[in-house]
Amino acid sequence: MRLSHSFKGVVVSLLAFTAAATGLGAEAPASIPIQDRLAMQARFKANYARVRGSAEFGRVDLFHSRIRALPKATQERVNRLVAELDGAVPAKILMPLLHWRILQSSSEDVAGVIEFLISTRLTVLRDFIDHPLHGTPEQKQQVLEYFRSLLSAPLATTDAFFLEALPRIQALATRLAGTPDDRDFARELLGSRLAAEDFRKRFPFLPEASYSWLGFIAGNAVELVNENDRSMERIQWFNDRVIFAGGKLDWSAPYMKMPTEADPEGHIAFQQDPIFRRIRDMIDSAKESVFIDIFLFGGTMGATLSRHLIDKTLEKRASNPNFRVLLLHDYATNYNMKEEMMPVFEYIRDRIRREPEVGKSVTLLQANIQRHPPGIPFGLSNLIPKTDETFQEIQKKGTYYESKIDHSKVIVIDANTDSPQAYFGSKNWSDHSGGYYYDDALWVSGPAAAMVQASYFDDVDAALTTDPQERKWFYYKEEGFGNDHYLPQRQEILDWVRVTRKEYPAKGTQPVRIAEANVDGRIKDARNILVDMIRSAEKSIYMEQLFIYDKYVNDALMKRKLERPSLQVKILADHNGNFGMNGFPNTMFVKEMQSYGIEVRARRTLGITATFPDGQMKSYHQENHRKITSVDGRVMLVGSSNLNPDTLQGSFREFGAQAFDREQIAKFERKFLHDWSDPEASADFEIETFQLRLGGKELSPAASALINDIGAALIRAKDGIEGKY
Repeated sequence: MRLSHSFKGVVVSLLAFTAAATGLGAEAPASIPIQDRLAMQARFKANYARVRGSAEFGRVDLFHSRIRALPKATQERVNRLVAELDGAVPAKILMPLLHWRILQSSSEDVAGVIEFLISTRLTVLRDFIDHPLHGTPEQKQQVLEYFRSLLSAPLATTDAFFLEALPRIQALATRLAGTPDDRDFARELLGSRLAAEDFRKRFPFLPEASYSWLGFIAGNAVELVNENDRSMERIQWFNDRVIFAGGKLDWSAPYMKMPTEADPEGHIAFQQDPIFRRIRDMIDSAKESVFIDIFLFGGTMGATLSRHLIDKTLEKRASNPNFRVLLLHDYATNYNMKEEMMPVFEYIRDRIRREPEVGKSVTLLQANIQRHPPGIPFGLSNLIPKTDETFQEIQKKGTYYESKIDHSKVIVIDANTDSPQAYFGSKNWSDHSGGYYYDDALWVSGPAAAMVQASYFDDVDAALTTDPQERKWFYYKEEGFGNDHYLPQRQEILDWVRVTRKEYPAKGTQPVRIAEANVDGRIKDARNILVDMIRSAEKSIYMEQLFIYDKYVNDALMKRKLERPSLQVKILADHNGNFGMNGFPNTMFVKEMQSYGIEVRARRTLGITATFPDGQMKSYHQENHRKITSVDGRVMLVGSSNLNPDTLQGSFREFGAQAFDREQIAKFERKFLHDWSDPEASADFEIETFQLRLGGKELSPAASALINDIGAALIRAKDGIEGKY
């Protein structure tokens, strides 16, 4: 929809928003524009460093320390401007504004901060109008009218306003930034409705923030896909066909064939498991493109899928010579599964090299993880010099030394067509990490599916970096897994990945809000979206999580339980059996949460010791690998983000989304509550008698409790020590 659309179109849009809020499920508009939202996100990213590029911009204590070190006259100037603007301009905007106006004078950067401020304010209004759960129809109509008056655009809609408003916003920001006198600058800034009018005074029910630059994307069908066999027999099936420790892939074996409707024999996971069959079915349905970013991809499952993907690609090229596939993978972290995964990537590489038609249609890229903020705390990774010599040693390890990972598990089909599909969640595609774990994935059909691929444009751009230093730190270049040989095709690949459509047909009535940590840490909104869900909870919060030791999430849970004593908060966690420490690190916050009345149980998971062809013995343990939360039966968050600090602060590339489909949420909650009450599926998280296992020995409960407390204290203090905000 454009500003010139008829009032009838506006009313249809508004009815879709308000119907969702009241659970009526009215149809979304027939066509959903997306370019406006992508343009807004692009401007946020362009201004990110100006506003959030330094810890001093977000922490008052650090900013004050810097001010106190300045000459007295400069301090007084800062204080005068603070006195003028404090209360009207948020502190986390005011500090970078002062920095660029006074401490490091740059009118261009001041203008960028003001543009950021105005755009952020507009997203608050936009997302309240669009929110499927917040506000009454009358409140939404009032805010929509106010939104239009701010923009001086009487027919503006929430999905088509920014591109037309941007020139005006930038002209205003440039004019304000060029005002030489501080008092005139403050007066004019405060006199601008777009920059400073207190709309929460007018509408007290408005939220303080929007939490997402893309907002709520309408017009989708969604489905929670979460079933795969997790029996001891399934674990043993994979162990019997292991491709490392003396084993190898037998491409001729009947179990290595992809089952089809016409010929159902083949790999057991794709025969029986909905969560894997969905991936196959999406590939089979593709007409123009397949985009995949997958973290762990290996074993018989990865091999079967990779062969099917390439064979199907050749079939599709017969009718569509422009059919393309792009696979993105992080080789720097394999969690000691290199032997399981590399034969699969070697197979893909070799078919690209040896078969011209495959080479024309399949691109295999290594993800560039170097732009993430480090996940190793307290700057310890800075002690390792980044040299050619250290790289040779680091390349031999199972994890990247700075704990930077592309942790995504994403597939997108036909992003630039009328029928895009996306599938993402917690499920890895590898025999021993995914084959028998507990996982969830969200399947999306509609405009939000195209937005998933749009989100990964920057990842592909980073993978095709021209920076010589970054290129030196790609893994396994000698084996052909660097990206240098693709650089001559750089622009062609980027043009292919880019989402170019301006709008998409609606495929359903469901809104979707993306929650991710992107390739360089500029976007990391999963934690804020989850905390916002928790703060709004009235009846129930059900969480099934691999990790539960993020202080912000846990503190939000305890605070909300204190505010709403009748609130049911149930957490079904993993017992971290693969770590072999009797539940640590999840144990760190359990006692404190239980003291607030939050219930925590551990999913019962199976373990098995396997003997491999070369005589090695190794223990394998299932994981409750899920990362899913539902609130009040009305909203759920699904994705790949673990609830621990490095994941949520951008060290890992993650992807997930909020969904509001009551039927799909109920499906999750029914199964969750069944397993919660089933003693064969879950058990008490016995924190009072917890004994930490270290070096094969169990510590006393008192020593274990002390280590839990020390660990929790370190996590609570970490951001302050590191200067993060």
